[in-house]
Amino acid sequence: MTDERSRILMKRLIERSIHEVDELTDQTGLTKRQLEYSLDKINEYVTTEKGSKLVIENNRIILTNQLREQFIAILSDKTYLKGYLMNACERSKYLYLLLFYFLDDYLSINHFIEELGVGKTTIINDLKNLAIELERENIQLVYTRKNGYQLVGNEEQIRYHLMKMIIWDSTENNTVFVYDHFIEKHQIETVDSTKQLVEKYTKRYGISFVENRLTEFLYTFIFLKKRLLSLTANVNPKYQLSALIAMKEYQFSKSILIHFGIEDESARVYLCAWILGLSIGRPNDSTKDYETIIDLVKRIILRFEAISGIRFNNQELVVRQLYTHLRPAYYRLYFKLPIVNPLHTKIRDEYNELFNIVEETLKPIASLFEHPIPEDEIAFLTMHFASLCSSFDEYTTTQKVALIVCPNGIGSSSIVYTELKVLFPELSFLGPVETNEIERLSDSYDLIFSTVPNIRLFYTKKPVYIVSPIMNTREKYRLISDVYTQIGNSNFKLPSVGKIMEIIQRYAAISEGASLEKELYDYLTNQEEQTENNEEGPSLLEITAPELIQLDMHAKNWEEAIRLSAASLLKEGRITRNYIDTIIETAKNEGPYMVISKHVALPHARPVDGVEKLGMSISVLKHPIVFGSQENDPVKYIFCLAATENNRHLNAMAELVRLLDDPQFYDLLDTSNDPNEIYHYLSRKEVLLG
Repeated sequence: MTDERSRILMKRLIERSIHEVDELTDQTGLTKRQLEYSLDKINEYVTTEKGSKLVIENNRIILTNQLREQFIAILSDKTYLKGYLMNACERSKYLYLLLFYFLDDYLSINHFIEELGVGKTTIINDLKNLAIELERENIQLVYTRKNGYQLVGNEEQIRYHLMKMIIWDSTENNTVFVYDHFIEKHQIETVDSTKQLVEKYTKRYGISFVENRLTEFLYTFIFLKKRLLSLTANVNPKYQLSALIAMKEYQFSKSILIHFGIEDESARVYLCAWILGLSIGRPNDSTKDYETIIDLVKRIILRFEAISGIRFNNQELVVRQLYTHLRPAYYRLYFKLPIVNPLHTKIRDEYNELFNIVEETLKPIASLFEHPIPEDEIAFLTMHFASLCSSFDEYTTTQKVALIVCPNGIGSSSIVYTELKVLFPELSFLGPVETNEIERLSDSYDLIFSTVPNIRLFYTKKPVYIVSPIMNTREKYRLISDVYTQIGNSNFKLPSVGKIMEIIQRYAAISEGASLEKELYDYLTNQEEQTENNEEGPSLLEITAPELIQLDMHAKNWEEAIRLSAASLLKEGRITRNYIDTIIETAKNEGPYMVISKHVALPHARPVDGVEKLGMSISVLKHPIVFGSQENDPVKYIFCLAATENNRHLNAMAELVRLLDDPQFYDLLDTSNDPNEIYHYLSRKEVLLG
């Protein structure tokens, strides 16, 4: 008899041979007591040799090779479903699947009791909890004597809830267990057979899915097709665009639906819109929407460069990478499709400055969709820009080769690849690839890094390391220790942060334990280039100075305004004269790229064009000047940026972005005659922003 805790614990245990109990409780959300109980249940379920059961010893759990192989076999074999006990959350999802799929059947409490094998009181409580959850999305769970239990509400919203469930489970929870259980029990068309059909038509029409997006589509479509056959959604009028019908995604949708005997036009258009929001954008395809999307991509890149102070060297690479993400993102936003990014919070924490800059970059774009861009979508784009902003050296080696497996798409895989190259410079890397590539490359690699603990990886019999696409310093620390202990120097051992904390506590009072622990992890992993012990990079206050602030500045035209604003940086030795000339020449060739918002310009060039030291000047024109930006002219406030190669200025830029929304800041710039007053204002704002 197994349950969700046992299943999740087995999946977590096979990732490593040795687990610290405290870390395992953090990862699983179980208390130590619950963990011990689950270990006992697993020990009852598996057959082991004497002395090889799971036990906690010295606050650690050691997994033998024999147990690992058994766990892999158990998790790969669906026979243990028969004795599986669902928890309340799983039962809630299962009830929704019953109501969603058997929309024409009479469903009563007796049906639910028989289906789930639990008592009447449990089912009544489960239905109450489900009803409360659905009410938040304007869906009602209604019972009548005539029709039994039914879902009532907007059909699009009912479908949306299913999609969100599947997206969340297949990504964040990394399990489609409940859906497999339902499909197996009711002998619905299998995922494998549906996949074969879908792949047939994706090849025919040249449509590509990221591995995880394909999984989402397959499971959702299996449950959705019955409703598409018998129920018409009141689709958004935007779905009726004639341009949609001319797309290959429409032909794909039409072919798939005909296979299942569905010829309703609204179903085709609905499915087409959904496919557009899931599939990969390919910049080489001559699609009807290519010009629209590519123009949007270029606008986003230009605005990001203007706000961030970063000028990308390889524009073609940047355009291609962003196009692959932005085409489906455009349709997700346009049709208000589900957007679920389980890494949203982690991305915001680890890339806070960049997230704020990307958020500001996208503000004008939001007007296209008549609603703000969700933070989940901003986080996706932040991942792309994080990978594009990284400029690490390439390393070569004739030693170990590591394969990176990432089914989540180019944003996640680019960041993972970049992070791992820095963590393990002596390794040579293959990939990133999707899971189905591992067999083909089996002789080419020595170890695997994967963002998803897919059971198939462990069948390779090679070391497997599960990593988060966004790793904090503690996770990097653990990964370095695991890898070097297993495949590197057998004598290698990272100092224990916990032990260091214990020693410090013996001799000193610690006022901020969490901060101290994080800094110790940062230092020991040595991952951030922490110049001057400033992990986040200098603040706006640190890259400017009173001598770089000019008020009531007179200029005849935009060129003179830029030269005068940069003059203080030149005088202080932060830039060369060539840097100023490059800004002017770029503006003549590309237009007023530096005008980033109403009345505000941020002139800058690449570090190689003449930056000697990080800095920013602040200039206020006595009389505003037209720069040639129809939308934001005339310019009155000029922030001339000199950024260095390692992007350490992004923290300061994030602060500037916040300042540009502050009316008091503009009032002070307009009325003050003292640069020191401006500088002190920045100092006060820095304290307030923490």
